Amino acid sequence: YTVRLPLPDRCDPLLLGAVLEGMKPDDQPIAGAKNNPMMPIAWTKTYTGAAGKPARTFTSTMASGQDFENEAYRRMLVNACYWCLGKESQIPPTSNADLVGRYEARPFKLDGFKPGVKPADLERQ
Repeated sequence: YTVRLPLPDRCDPLLLGAVLEGMKPDDQPIAGAKNNPMMPIAWTKTYTGAAGKPARTFTSTMASGQDFENEAYRRMLVNACYWCLGKESQIPPTSNADLVGRYEARPFKLDGFKPGVKPADLERQ
């Protein structure tokens, strides 16, 4: 994917992402143009809505099932909710980002789409 740069006015990048040599978090960034510049993968935007009220949004290009296994990612989402509601002064030093119940993400893969498969077909037995 590509994020169009520069980001629109009043957007503030929070997190930049590098294209890695592989799919593991400890893989090294690839050299060359793909990481120059690095792309924002999480950002905020403030604006005035149609009703004249101030508004805040948070955007992230991350959202695979495996991303949700990462506690820091989940904490960023929790903190973003506080910020969007104007409650950033109430964000605890370590927001609770625990999973509720069992969660096992299915790995994503390129060219993994299969026509005709329904969510019920993927339920664990």
